[in-house]
Amino acid sequence: MDAQLVATLHRVAAAGGSAIVAAAATESWAAVKARFVEVLGHGHRGREEVQAELLEETNQAIGHAPAGLVDQITHDQESRAQQLLLQAMLVDPSVSEDLQKLIEELNPPPEDPPEEEPPAEQVSVLRPRILGAPWA
Repeated sequence: MDAQLVATLHRVAAAGGSAIVAAAATESWAAVKARFVEVLGHGHRGREEVQAELLEETNQAIGHAPAGLVDQITHDQESRAQQLLLQAMLVDPSVSEDLQKLIEELNPPPEDPPEEEPPAEQVSVLRPRILGAPWA
């Protein structure tokens, strides 16, 4: 397999794993999960059911993580989600384009702040401040 393609698949899997973990145990989970299931299932009912179950396991693991283990479980689940996405793309490389679009939709790039014009060069004038002076 082409090295550039493999790098792209890993990049997409990493971004997708992050998006899945970020949405887990939040109000947006159901919608995000449905979108990933649609993309990963690619219209195959059986594949969609399996993907839905695997994604729900991630959600449950993060949602029920004991307080002291949240970071570790989140990290583990992100790695698991990345593997899930990578496997799906290896089985069907056309999934990568759809995943990339979904990830961009879920994580739009930040808008560039409007460029501010640099302030006009100002000459600072020091003026003596003497109490009662007429120029103060």
